[in-house]
Amino acid sequence: MNPKKLANIETTTLQSQLEEGKVRVIIVDGLKGEAWLAEAPEHGKTLVETRRGDLARVEYEIGFKLN
Repeated sequence: MNPKKLANIETTTLQSQLEEGKVRVIIVDGLKGEAWLAEAPEHGKTLVETRRGDLARVEYEIGFKLN
């Protein structure tokens, strides 16, 4: 679940990043003109941490739904 840097963000569409059954988070950095893609857990929280305006880490708090 490590974030990956999106290449060619000028031509990348949101539609091209959709995948059946997946929830994703797109992080857009207006300072550096970059974008990152991370998957979100099925049940849980996704925390995006920055340091001096730069993407530092993505943390996941994953849980399991009980019926």
